[in-house]
Amino acid sequence: LRESAAAVLAAPAIARAPRVVRLQIGEADLAAELGVEPGPGEAELLWARSHVVLASAAAEIDPPLGPVATDFTDLAALERSTRALRRLGYRGRACIHPAQVGVVNDVFTPTTQEIERAQRVIDLAQQADGAAATDGAGAMIDEAVVRSARRVLALSLALRERRPTVS
Repeated sequence: LRESAAAVLAAPAIARAPRVVRLQIGEADLAAELGVEPGPGEAELLWARSHVVLASAAAEIDPPLGPVATDFTDLAALERSTRALRRLGYRGRACIHPAQVGVVNDVFTPTTQEIERAQRVIDLAQQADGAAATDGAGAMIDEAVVRSARRVLALSLALRERRPTVS
């Protein structure tokens, strides 16, 4: 996605264009155009970030990639920002320095606990065979919860298949 206000506003149309599989915002350029100075929580760019996630989902393309973090020395800030992007629906992030790659991979790689929970959710939903189900802690399991669990397992499998194994 281009780094302009016009491009962010056109995100739904861009996302539906032929051959587009994923969006990404160039936030440094966007912030400069808008005249905003992102603070520690980067709330100043929240609307644009959320808009791109929504446009991607509506167009049924892959979730967007998060923007680069221009300060490649502050890995704690990178982790906080990347976790916030993940909560918003981003499923990856561009890096400008090798030091950032490990942090970004750690944030976006499902943990063992997330994988186990996803498998439990799917198992419980299958056992319920269309009836209402709960996870044992009182949380409802419906098709949306199962869809999210499937996404976690699919990502885990895709990552496992791409990583070489050492014997």
